[in-house]
Amino acid sequence: MSKMNRRQFLLTSALTSMGWFTIPPFNSWGMVSEKQKHPLSFFHTHTGESLEIPLSKGRLLPSVQRELNMFLRDFRTGDIHPIDPGLMNILSSIQRVARSRGTIEVISGYRSKKTNQDLGRKNHGVAKKSLHMKGQAIDIRITDVPTRKIRDIATAIGFGGVGYYPKSDFVHLDTGNFRTW
Repeated sequence: MSKMNRRQFLLTSALTSMGWFTIPPFNSWGMVSEKQKHPLSFFHTHTGESLEIPLSKGRLLPSVQRELNMFLRDFRTGDIHPIDPGLMNILSSIQRVARSRGTIEVISGYRSKKTNQDLGRKNHGVAKKSLHMKGQAIDIRITDVPTRKIRDIATAIGFGGVGYYPKSDFVHLDTGNFRTW
């Protein structure tokens, strides 16, 4: 049996206290086994487009990566940018822990520098160096999971940035350093 580090101890304690006893082992988080794999189903709230992608062993096939890049493009400018596959692993982990088969509703994926600047002029909460501009962030909700629960799971997992926007009913997830707001 391997030693448990501080983060794993805190995560185990948090998940146990929340009643999530059937989580995958720590060393498999972010990696989807053949038994655990399931497609991720998306609906983009601004374009009305849908996409279903297979996630196999935590990786995306090149053709699936291209589809995902197109789907999560900057819908305001049409600019396309590579999306970090780590975001899909985070989403898959959240859905596994939540036992969700719901549709992931996308509010925002990739944002061009121009779009980010325009949004920043309208809303002071937009980060000037947003990870959306690097294809490393996504704003979502999941149809069968309350956004508060998405936030709680993502925070417990601790894979990247987690922002909770209850008034707008979405959660920001990114593959940067772990932090919450």
